[in-house]
Amino acid sequence: MKEYAHKPGTINPIMQQEEKAILLSVDRAKSSSNNSQTLGRNGEIPLIDFLNRYLPSTLKAASGHFITKNGALSPQIDVLILDSRYPLLSQNPDNSVLAMAHSVIDAIEIKTNITTNDIKKISANSKLIMEILAEEEIIGCYPKWGTVMTSAIAYQCAQRLNTLEKTYIESSAPKLSNTDITILRYPAKDLESRSGVGGTLHFEQLDKENVPLVSVNNRDKYIKHDCLFMSISSHTPLSDFYYNLVQNAYYTLGDRNFTFHDIGNDFNNYMTWATAKWQDF
Repeated sequence: MKEYAHKPGTINPIMQQEEKAILLSVDRAKSSSNNSQTLGRNGEIPLIDFLNRYLPSTLKAASGHFITKNGALSPQIDVLILDSRYPLLSQNPDNSVLAMAHSVIDAIEIKTNITTNDIKKISANSKLIMEILAEEEIIGCYPKWGTVMTSAIAYQCAQRLNTLEKTYIESSAPKLSNTDITILRYPAKDLESRSGVGGTLHFEQLDKENVPLVSVNNRDKYIKHDCLFMSISSHTPLSDFYYNLVQNAYYTLGDRNFTFHDIGNDFNNYMTWATAKWQDF
């Protein structure tokens, strides 16, 4: 009998094939066009398709914007992870959406070939998203569970990993918007020095005590705002990205604890749906 159990720390063969399919799709788009908008859209579609095949029915993925109850509009977001119990405010012919802020669980940016400038923009966008939510008092601010998460996924790297890590450390604000960046494929020159084909740039929250700079495997670890920088290598980064996404999404939903009564009230507050005239009889 064939066994499908996956052991921690080993390649996930199913997700490995999904990774290959996504990367092949993006490479095919690169070979036919140099247009950044075309490449961007061809980077979004395979990930959105993947997520909507694998996500539980409580969640759905779409590109677009979210809006607050008071009308503040988010920047364009490559992939929104939404609480599927909420209706959409709008859906365009290209399947991009306008969603209620209360329905948003994660805002994900996608980069086909990540650079240091991309990392700076990712950090700036995640801060902007947190500022919009904080000003409108939507669902709390990071690091409280329940707020909108921000993350990013890069298919490949245009620069060496050490350079990208340095920029991530410098540009991140881990106490304001802790944005993980998952990289599916490390640069070829870095593969021998790393234990996986890709990985995740991450800040881990620590206790508020002063934690000294430490060295692990002869590589410095950096402390910023009581958070420890980690560059975590992976055999199948898409598998780790998906696992963390689903687990964190359920923790977020659990902490929000929105009831159907809450959703019904939000539905009424975001838009006036009914257009019938009330008349005195």
